[in-house]
Formats: sequence, structure tokens, C-alpha cells
Amino acid sequence: MANSGNAEQGRSVVVRWRMLAERRLNYLITLYETGRWKVYYAEPEFLKIVQEARAALKTWEQLAPPDPVQDKPVEVAIAQAENAAILPSPFTQVPSANGVEAKDDLRKA
Repeated sequence: MANSGNAEQGRSVVVRWRMLAERRLNYLITLYETGRWKVYYAEPEFLKIVQEARAALKTWEQLAPPDPVQDKPVEVAIAQAENAAILPSPFTQVPSANGVEAKDDLRKA
């Protein structure tokens, strides 16, 4: 069953690359729609970059087709992980070692 975890991790990596390709293409589309692409690129160069971005996205989609159940934005995954394991605050009162106490509480500064 260890192989299942490796497959899941592999899919996770491929999905993140696909999402990156999607963001890149969306960025290029935004550049085109706003006309800002003219500041950075000549027309043939920009068209070539857009074609490369579309080809890359198509390749990543073939490797990991979009799946709304498994694919989550990173922010959602982080929030779910934080809710799953709530760690104790590092600012809670910790008993001192060997009876040594701090004279000043720096947290109240």
C-alpha cells in the first residue's frame, strides 16, 4: 500500500504544475486583454509565448485531467491541514527548568 501514497504524491505534483500552467495562460490572457503585452513583447514573440503556454497546459491536462474533487487550491489545502492538527501555542505558560523564572514577560511589550 506504500505505492498508493507515492501515486497520490505524484498526482499532487503534476496537478500543481497543471495549475501553474493555467495561471500562466490566464496571466498572458490578462496581458492581452489590457494591452499591456505591447509594453513587454513584440506581436510575433507574444503569439509564440501564448502558443507555448497553451501547449504546456494541454500537456499537463493530459497528464492530470482536472478533477474538482481532488484538485484544491493550495490555500484550501493549507487551511484544511491547519484545522486538522491544532498545535499548542508557543506563547502558553511553560514551566521553567530548574525553577528559573524570567524576570520580564516580553510578550506584554
